[in-house]
Amino acid sequence: MTVQQPAREFLKSEPGINPVIVEGLFRATPQRIFRAFTEPEEVSCWFVPRDGRLVSAEIDLKVGGKWCFVIERTDEKQIHFEGEYLVIDAPRRLDFSWRHVQQFADGRREATDTSKVSVTFTEAGKATEVRLSHEAIKSEDARRGVGGGWNGCFGRLANFVSE
Repeated sequence: MTVQQPAREFLKSEPGINPVIVEGLFRATPQRIFRAFTEPEEVSCWFVPRDGRLVSAEIDLKVGGKWCFVIERTDEKQIHFEGEYLVIDAPRRLDFSWRHVQQFADGRREATDTSKVSVTFTEAGKATEVRLSHEAIKSEDARRGVGGGWNGCFGRLANFVSE
């Protein structure tokens, strides 16, 4: 008989509270973790919906550069996250804006208000402490969803960088 290990909890803020705070200690250098956040082929390995995969990841890594992660694409619509880089201090800090977008085949676009994500990468011996703050999410339900999403992503990131 095997014992089921509980999922690692990275979410540090109370569910639904602003800002959403997610933290983790990863067995990799800050440079390695920063690459995982900023290179499309790396992002595609860990930033995925719970039961799916990332359809595409586009990153223009410069202040003012845009990013877009497509999580679903059909003939009727595309669902993605998008934003703009605000601060890039490799490998210590990364700040970017964030929106959830549904783009329909007829050209209509439904997007959430813009929120902000700040990520710090702090060397801790042979590991890196990553702290992510996602703020200005308008509703408690959305903050709960974002918190759960980032918690799952951090679990996949931990597995990805330890491979």
